[in-house]
Amino acid sequence: MYIIIAGEEAGPVSNKLGGVWNVIDAEARHMCGIAKDEIVVVGPFFERIGQDWSPKNRITKDHFPLKVSEEIEEAAKKVGIPYVAGRTEVKRRCGGEERSCYLNYVLFNVEYCLTKQVEYDGQKMRLSDAVKAEAYKLVGLDSLLYESQNYGREYTHYLNLSYAVSEFARHLNEFGETAMHCHEYPVFYAAARLEKLKIPIRTVVTFHATKIGRTLGAKVFEKIRKNDPTIPSGVQEGFVELEKLAKYADTVTFVSDKTRTEARLFYGVDGIVIRNGIDVCCEAIDWEFKDRCLRKIRYSLAKKLKDVYGYEIDEESIVPVYTISRLELENKGYPDLLDSLVILDRILTNRINNGEIDEVKVVCLLITALGRKDPQSLPEGFPVDLPEDILIGDELRLKKMVEERNIDVSKIGKRSVCALPYPQWVGRDDGGFGMTIDEIAAGCVAGIFPSRYEPFLLTALEACREACPVVISSACGFSGAVKELHKEKGIFGGVILVDNINQSHLEVITDYAFGLHVIVDAFMRDRVKDRMMCSTAFVLACEMSWEEPVRNYYEILKGFKERPDLSSD
Repeated sequence: MYIIIAGEEAGPVSNKLGGVWNVIDAEARHMCGIAKDEIVVVGPFFERIGQDWSPKNRITKDHFPLKVSEEIEEAAKKVGIPYVAGRTEVKRRCGGEERSCYLNYVLFNVEYCLTKQVEYDGQKMRLSDAVKAEAYKLVGLDSLLYESQNYGREYTHYLNLSYAVSEFARHLNEFGETAMHCHEYPVFYAAARLEKLKIPIRTVVTFHATKIGRTLGAKVFEKIRKNDPTIPSGVQEGFVELEKLAKYADTVTFVSDKTRTEARLFYGVDGIVIRNGIDVCCEAIDWEFKDRCLRKIRYSLAKKLKDVYGYEIDEESIVPVYTISRLELENKGYPDLLDSLVILDRILTNRINNGEIDEVKVVCLLITALGRKDPQSLPEGFPVDLPEDILIGDELRLKKMVEERNIDVSKIGKRSVCALPYPQWVGRDDGGFGMTIDEIAAGCVAGIFPSRYEPFLLTALEACREACPVVISSACGFSGAVKELHKEKGIFGGVILVDNINQSHLEVITDYAFGLHVIVDAFMRDRVKDRMMCSTAFVLACEMSWEEPVRNYYEILKGFKERPDLSSD
């Protein structure tokens, strides 16, 4: 059997745009560990700068160590669109033993559809136009309404990609039974097209979010409370229509209950929840690694603060915490986070003045950027030295938001809590701390993720994997999994939940502040409690591994699990 895993962000890491890439890559690798079938990852191929609809200008890795089978190669050729194909060896643990398996990639350069001439319905036209004409005939997609919009190129790219994915699946099915898993709306038309062409391929589509939810942000919860299915203005209608095509799949899945609720309300589409997971490489917490990472962050901060501002800060007094996200300031809850840091500062400062605790300097790293910056262009003291001329758009706005609250690191001599924007893709050569995000998570005392709208929130799980306790909002889909683990397995601590849906703004920011205070206070004064919270966060990450969700996907794709009956749900 062939199992296709498809998506706009499917492919080598150079195709990565965001969290969906992590999900597709993890599913594909874990599927190799449990299946004896051929796993094929299918996505776009960007050959050169300028082909990508995204301003990130992706270029795809096109060299693979091994060749795909003749059947996969033949199916890809029959699509009639330029592609690259190859396979890599994947080592996975299965049943306690490590085994080698092979992961196939087929990546299509769908920009070719804009120039290739074909005949459709007796007329010569571009392949892209033929794809749109067929989509109108099969499912009623009126591309003329969308291709002229400001997102028209992106919409056209998605439709062409879906065509290539479905054609590949159709031809691969000639060599043996085939099933397909489509991630997110850019490839939902692939499942719809196969259904309309009556191709006997089992299909699963997964919502990681909805376009309406992402557009509305926290306002979507009000629509849910009012049971209001109207689609607001400003939503990209073409993408909404692509999302509605999920109804043609055999099975629809969602990464959280909240996303499922949105799809039911706005599209009348229902299905089952299969949450994301995470890879946990170690069987136990590496406390020495965490200590090394903490020392490195403390040393870097102390040195840069001295070099840039002349402050002599005792490294042992520095308590680093962090958040990391896309640069969506309101959706990701940055205003709430910054307000809570002001409250935390007052709590700690008063405790210091009352002689309850020693002096402490909590520094919250705000890791978010519009794109990677050339490390050579950054000042030596980055990110403590953060000149405005290296910032763009919301990076600059975030810096202003910090300064308006008087909690920027230049005030650390008088403050117990400061915020430090870190507008860079972190890594060993980022021109800042020179640490990976795993190392930053391991070294930080806490993570805080106060999103006002968040379909899942893998970043909190990534923190837990490094035994970093976190504070998260109830608006994120991950909160549902935390509540279930509280109820089913009695796992408490390590993750502090804040209700940012039903409470007032003042209550929310106060709860964020006290959540951070609980973790910071344990770190400073109660190492037994601190280690307990770190250990509980790690246990929760272990409970949220990829094994169960990928096995669920596998059983559905293989037909071991029938499409669920949702009539009475």
